[in-house]
Amino acid sequence: MMRIKAVVILVVAAAMVLTGCNEEQKRILNRLMNTETGQYSGEEVDTQRVAELEDHVERFSDKVQDLVEETGKLGIYYKMLALEYMDQEMYGPAREYFLKSLEIYPNNHVVQYYTGLASAQTVGAQASEAQRISRLEDAAYHYQRAAELKRNYFEALYALSVLYIFELDRALEAEEYVQRALEVRPGSQKARFLLAAIRVRQNRYEEAIEIYDQILEETEDATMQQRARENREQLLGGGYNG
Repeated sequence: MMRIKAVVILVVAAAMVLTGCNEEQKRILNRLMNTETGQYSGEEVDTQRVAELEDHVERFSDKVQDLVEETGKLGIYYKMLALEYMDQEMYGPAREYFLKSLEIYPNNHVVQYYTGLASAQTVGAQASEAQRISRLEDAAYHYQRAAELKRNYFEALYALSVLYIFELDRALEAEEYVQRALEVRPGSQKARFLLAAIRVRQNRYEEAIEIYDQILEETEDATMQQRARENREQLLGGGYNG
């Protein structure tokens, strides 16, 4: 009963102070008050606290909006700088600024992907095997996050699959992402190469050979044809290096 009474008093008090606010300030005040209600659960709320909140909104709402805009600009700056570092193959600084950008835009699937890419490129600079594996896992996390945010993001699905198959020895986990990549681009020969690599690691050699036959039949790319032919011949001859 006391909680209901407290909520009623809060609503009445809010109605009294909202009359002096513009629409944007009303929106901010309503949201701000929602963060305060738990503090007063089961207690009576006088109008003083609501008036204090209104005063804060009137004094700081413009500053808040300006800060939000400036933070958005800072996020763009971080992305621009990181991309420029990537172009110059300066992957360490690129990773650092992509991570800064993600602090502002954590749900940007492209930035997640590029963070994974920059992380993967810095693996060789790690001092120990444990650090190397940790950086690979970090890259995998960002690729996976990118693929979660955008399920048909081929580049992220492909990059994650490569990492799992050839770097982290987790081919079974890679198959889900390879299949998703092929759903997005059914004609992708490079994704088919990954599927063949998985089949080899599963000792399903005949299926891998069929995939190479399919690549040879469909692609006109001379490099891919040669690679598919060599892999096929190695399987038939009992030797295969991926």
